[in-house]
Amino acid sequence: MSRLYKLNVEVKGISEARVYEVLVGDLGWEESDTHEYKDIVYFEGDGSLCGGQSEDEAHEEIVAKLKEVNKDVLVLTRWTYMEDLPYQEYGSLDVV
Repeated sequence: MSRLYKLNVEVKGISEARVYEVLVGDLGWEESDTHEYKDIVYFEGDGSLCGGQSEDEAHEEIVAKLKEVNKDVLVLTRWTYMEDLPYQEYGSLDVV
């Protein structure tokens, strides 16, 4: 069973083009935004973790792939599970 996530990644030490290539081309994430600001590349995308893979395992997979490009890369990942987000309801369907 797969689980849908919003993934945010911050990367220092690799170009925006190479980050895009690794995350989209190699790992299959769907990009919604990639940009660079002050030597940090910011990637936002959507995708699924399959086969029981945890967020921590997926983080390690991303880091390993990026370290193939630059062994000194710094990586932060942020995971938002999209299938069970908290919410608030207001109003009523009661007819007066």
